[in-house]
Amino acid sequence: MINPLISIILPVYNAQDYIKESIDSILNQTYKNFEFIIINDGSTDKSEEIILSFNDSRIKYFSQKNIGLAGTLNVGLNFATGIYIARQDQDDISHKDRLEKQIDYLEKNPSILLLGTRAKIFSNSQQDLRFHNHATHPAELKFDLLFDNPFVHSSVMFKKEIINEIGNYNTDKSFFEDYELWSRFSAKGSVANLKNVLVDYRHHEQGLSKSTTYFKSDARYNQSVLNIERLMGHKDKAFNELAALFHWEKEKCIGLSIKEIDSTLLNISNKIMTIYPNEEKIINERLIQYKKIFRHRLNVIERRKIKWNYIKLLILKVENKLLKLHPHIVNS
Repeated sequence: MINPLISIILPVYNAQDYIKESIDSILNQTYKNFEFIIINDGSTDKSEEIILSFNDSRIKYFSQKNIGLAGTLNVGLNFATGIYIARQDQDDISHKDRLEKQIDYLEKNPSILLLGTRAKIFSNSQQDLRFHNHATHPAELKFDLLFDNPFVHSSVMFKKEIINEIGNYNTDKSFFEDYELWSRFSAKGSVANLKNVLVDYRHHEQGLSKSTTYFKSDARYNQSVLNIERLMGHKDKAFNELAALFHWEKEKCIGLSIKEIDSTLLNISNKIMTIYPNEEKIINERLIQYKKIFRHRLNVIERRKIKWNYIKLLILKVENKLLKLHPHIVNS
């Protein structure tokens, strides 16, 4: 069997301090059969000079006026000729076996539409011992995507034919372009993360997404509501409440009780169970975790309301402690 061709898309904007290391990490991959699409999105520093210093036939370089991250990624998708699309960020580093492990997994698991990896977090000033240890199982990720983004953008790989079906990155600032796209992947089928740490994720305040795109403050809330509605097939005020509580959009909360919150989470887990009927244990574990999260948020809000009432505050603390130790006692 002929190895599939990968199109790796790297958008660049004023990345002179990091771009060489990022490009090197792709050119030094153990998997060799790829094209490397690098798009300079109107950089005003020495990024272009550094990019042009590389002499590798796999690199396809394009330069354009600045249009922002989502638009640049869509340009890259239009240029891509590979069966698979992989992402690389200008300031992150891919481990040398990243592409090889991802291709191997996707070829063996054709039902997976989107595949990410775990990542190590580091900063310019120090090497932090922190990681993006996102969930790996499709059933867990179906649950997690209802509330937040469990994928490292520069770690993902997917088939181009899927993006042709569901559409490119969304440029609407009401949604984060990556979270919104992964949500559409999840709505279509199964998504996964490898347990391997295959990307070093650089944490700093001058990343491409931070410098060239500006999202509305409730972008995550908007996506969360949309994802729950899409999964459940209808609108409900309880869905908005879950999203508002999870993302601390307290002005959007209408004050549902913990019983109503638990009931809604149970309905969501039952829906996911119909998609993954053989994963009851995993889904129930996720349900318990989210019940804890929402009880904690409700407790925090309640404490702020009644901080003068020490007896009631003590009761809330005891309830929260019981939930952590024996979740079935409080929820029974």
